[in-house]
Amino acid sequence: MTSKVLIINFEEIYLKGKNQKIFIKQLIRNLKRKLKPYRDFLSFDKAHGGSYFIEIIKEIPEEILDEIIDKVRKTPGITGFYVADTAGITMQEIQEKAVEHVGRHIEEFESFAVVSKRINKGVNFSSMDIGRQVGSIINETYGKKVDLSSPDFKLYIKVRGKYTIIYSKIIKGIGGLPVGTSGKAIAMLSGGIDSPVSTFMAMNRGLHITAAHFHSVPKTSPQSIEKVKQLVKKLTDYQGEIKLILISVLEIQEAIAKNTDSRLRLILLRRIMLKIGEELAKQERAKALVTGDSLGQVASQTLENMKATEEATNMLVLRPLVALDKKYIIEKAREIGTFDISILPHDDACSMFTPKSPETKAQLHYVEENCAKINVEELVKKALEQADTQIIS
Repeated sequence: MTSKVLIINFEEIYLKGKNQKIFIKQLIRNLKRKLKPYRDFLSFDKAHGGSYFIEIIKEIPEEILDEIIDKVRKTPGITGFYVADTAGITMQEIQEKAVEHVGRHIEEFESFAVVSKRINKGVNFSSMDIGRQVGSIINETYGKKVDLSSPDFKLYIKVRGKYTIIYSKIIKGIGGLPVGTSGKAIAMLSGGIDSPVSTFMAMNRGLHITAAHFHSVPKTSPQSIEKVKQLVKKLTDYQGEIKLILISVLEIQEAIAKNTDSRLRLILLRRIMLKIGEELAKQERAKALVTGDSLGQVASQTLENMKATEEATNMLVLRPLVALDKKYIIEKAREIGTFDISILPHDDACSMFTPKSPETKAQLHYVEENCAKINVEELVKKALEQADTQIIS
């Protein structure tokens, strides 16, 4: 065992019973892919109960370790993790390493407690012995006081088989399920605040995402596409590489504007977007579409209008934000790092097309009557033929 080890916890995966190995295998596959640039420093070990061990096999610069920690923190399926020092299983070795570990944090606290666990029952001391003797040497070395009820700093010590792990800082992960364990989905990604959050939430429940962005260039600025690329780049922090499919809906908008009731413009456009998404799902072997709809937030997101929209497809339409208020969505966008990109000004394909008096309680039969006035099949086919696919990593 080397001097440091990265220990990863995955509480929800641990509850998967007989399927647990499938989830762990996918999580490790995802981690190996994300940590590939650092493979010279790491050795992937194995699962121990509800944890997985990654050995740090040689001296690692602090800035590199920080990069690794950031990538692990943003990996769906991980509830928490910590970087532990390792020592032998004699009391002297444990004390020496504990003093070294605490020395790196000495400015952070005035009082401390030692939380110890003796998993290896073959050693000639108890968990209480570890707490007393390690606490005593830290007190003698640094003059910090022991406080078992409400300490500023906790030092965790676990004596395992042939080595001891020592750590103090538990880093919170984002939880969820490993990307890929729930299948594939097409995320309808705009440049706004909502859809990047819904895409992240889908990833965090194990969906592997292909992103589809609908634009109206050259009627709208190409800058909107660049903005979406930035959003997708940020979302790669969680999934890794993402396929982005850029689709022009300008001709579709023109056909809708020319031939249908203006109040239904957005509903009809969204129906065709879902049809395009359905065809993309067939190509990508995806099983669902993901949208950023939040109930009642805008005119197109009333119950009646969402029903009239989703009737256009046989695909499962997932709406992770449907019951969330805007404040929560904004907080989540800040948390995942998409908010500052989302609020940059841009031309949106839907907002440029919004009628003065949009329908809020669409009747399905009337929507379908208007749909019949345009050649939806031909418009979908042409849009897909002209689509631009890019890989963002």
